[in-house]
Amino acid sequence: MKAANDESEARTRWFADVIAGRGTGGWHDPAVAVGDHTQALLVELETVFGAGAWVATVILAVAVIEAHLREQAIASGRAVDPYLNAGTLFAEAGLDERFDVLRRARNRALHVSDPPTLTVDMHWFEAERLEAEARFAIRLVAAALYGGALPEEPEEEE
Repeated sequence: MKAANDESEARTRWFADVIAGRGTGGWHDPAVAVGDHTQALLVELETVFGAGAWVATVILAVAVIEAHLREQAIASGRAVDPYLNAGTLFAEAGLDERFDVLRRARNRALHVSDPPTLTVDMHWFEAERLEAEARFAIRLVAAALYGGALPEEPEEEE
């Protein structure tokens, strides 16, 4: 069994590789400007992913994408409604349906429902699925920020 620290380091390396576009044909576009707010959220995203906080990863992934879209709009001189719904923001940006799938996963984690869509038991009995969703979210963040191939669906990784 791997030590927890080894697993955290492996996840952090995987995160860095995905964000940098390594292993995906090198699609990272260095010409893309990533704003301060987005960069700050990326640091948090790397931290929670490295810790194995899968639900937090999905929640923050949507926040990173939202921040990037808003910063890009501001940088291009467009007015941005700070209260614009993420779904509308994603649609107006022309993002693929997979980003809306991610947004809905975030909403299921944040908003209480009956029956519940997030339980403590899920952390134990659905950990593999939650990790796959978190990895899918990281790939979508990389695609949103730097362009390139979109992941097809969540898949389990090592």
